[in-house]
This record gives sequence, structure tokens and C-alpha cells, in this order.
Amino acid sequence: MARKEVKKPNPRAIARTIPMCQFSAMGISMFYSGTGLDRAAAQRRDEEWIARQLHDRSSRIVPVWRGHNLILAGSNPSALTLTGDHSRGLLEIAGEIALLGLDGATAFFAADLSDHEMPVLAPIIGRGEFSDIREYGMLLDRGEAALLAYARGLLFWHQRHRYCGICGGPTAPRQGGHVRVCGTEECGAEHFPRTDPAVIMLVTRPGPEGGAALLGRQARWPQGMMSTLAGFVDPGESLEEAVAREVMEESGIEVTDVQYQASQPWPFPSSLMLGFRARAKTVHINIDPNELEDARWFTRAQISEFGKSNELRLPRTDSIARWLIDGWLREPF
Repeated sequence: MARKEVKKPNPRAIARTIPMCQFSAMGISMFYSGTGLDRAAAQRRDEEWIARQLHDRSSRIVPVWRGHNLILAGSNPSALTLTGDHSRGLLEIAGEIALLGLDGATAFFAADLSDHEMPVLAPIIGRGEFSDIREYGMLLDRGEAALLAYARGLLFWHQRHRYCGICGGPTAPRQGGHVRVCGTEECGAEHFPRTDPAVIMLVTRPGPEGGAALLGRQARWPQGMMSTLAGFVDPGESLEEAVAREVMEESGIEVTDVQYQASQPWPFPSSLMLGFRARAKTVHINIDPNELEDARWFTRAQISEFGKSNELRLPRTDSIARWLIDGWLREPF
């Protein structure tokens, strides 16, 4: 299909702060959660309704290019969505399109542009640039960050499930991109978006000056960064069992009193981080070098010196790892 020429958009016309409904179970609002969108589970089963929303000039399109989101950079960065004439050209060249949900009467769609090189996209994106949203961290509005992460995660799933895992036949999106159906008549299996559960835990031990926390680092992490331990949940184990197993495997520490704290969507590429606290039963560290490069006990006073008197630093402020550490640091002792 021939691509329509699209006029260069006015970034001010397409930039919009996305309202976020603060879902705060237990008073917690985690970064990358809380888009505020109605995911329209009933409406998206109606293919004609989906088509009407796609052709509605007020619908907003969230572009994703090779895992990157469209952002208007600067001292106050913001997410860019496209609407009106600008979105028409984008929809014509998108590889995958998925409904994200409704904000009132306005539909939001994610559009995958990964099949195209940047010169083709330049007339559409204007002064925006495709960036990893984690580069902007807490500078983005939380509702915008949640929307971009949602679009990125859903389209990543589409990219990885173009063929049926049962028979190998090609799959096609249905229900606004929330299901992929195998096109092989003998199979016809339905595949749904998946999220990989991962436990992430702050292990502490009692002691003088409030005790200490166990922090480690992987060799591939940014230089000097120390963080909580984490790992994926294995089949046939509870979340609490996964916490104890991962801590033992990575650091040699036995834990008890495993307690759930909060969760965070982490679509980099497709995880749900389930945050826990645990108390150490043993203190001698014996790291698995295949998992960790380093692991140590740190007191509150030592952590307060991160980035000051040494080259160590804490994880990103948009991560649940940082949230767990900051919560411990604020506790009275």
C-alpha cells in the first residue's frame, strides 16, 4: 500500500499531559502504574467498534519504535501522542496497532513503527524523538510514563507472538490487540498477553544503628550501582518460596519473615516486579558469581554516603528497588 504524505505536525498540538487515575492500594502509587484508562474489555470484542475508534479523528495514537517511545525532550519532557491528520499517516504505516483503552470517550491506541527507518518517520514525529522512557526517569509525568510503558509492553508481546507456540502457524490480532489467534484451521489457539512474575526483595538484619540491608550488583549494571536482589518465579513455587530461593542462590543468605510490600509493572521487556521484605537468618555472604559480581551488608549511615564519599550509588528513582530501600531508610530505629 502506498504511504500517504503527512504534513509535519505542530508538537504543541499533539503534546498532551495524560490524566492519571491514582489507583493506590495500601496508599501506594508505583511508577509505571496507574494509566487511568478504561481498558474497554467489553467494547474491544466488537471489531466494528474498534474500526470506528481508529477512524475517529479525536482518537490518540501512542507511537512505539523498536522499544522506544515518542517524547518531547527538554527540561520538562513530556509524552507525545498523535491525533487528527497526523495520526492517519501513522496508522497507514504501523506494523501492529493495539487498543490501550478509553479516557472518557477518547480512545488510545499503540502503534508499532519498528519496521521503518527514521527518515520515513521524520515527517510524522516533528520535534519529538524516540527514547527509552527510563532515560527520563522521574522527570516524566507519572500518568504519561504509565501510558508509554503500557504501550511499549503490549507491542513487545505482539512482536514476540507472531507465530503460534503450539503449531507454529501465523497468528493475527483480535479484540483490539489483546488476543492473538492462530490462523491454522486445525489449531486456532488463542494467545493472550503475558507478564513474567519476578520477585524483588530487600533483605535486612538487626543490629546497631538500625541494622543493615543486603545489596548486590550484577556486572552488566551501571558502574557502582548497588541494588536489592531479584529473580523470576519458577513453576511450582509460591512467591515467598521464590524470595527465599533467589536470596539463597545469589548470596548464600537464609531468610525468614518474608512479607509482601507492593508491585510494579516493569515492561523492560515484560515483567511484573513483586516487592518483598525479608529478615536474614544468617549473615555470611557467599555469592554465586554467575548471578552477582558483588554483595554486601550496608548500614543506613553507609548508604547515606553513596555518591558522596564513594562511587557507589542506589538504583533508579523510578524503580521498586529504590522504593524498597528508601522505605527502609525512613523507618525509625
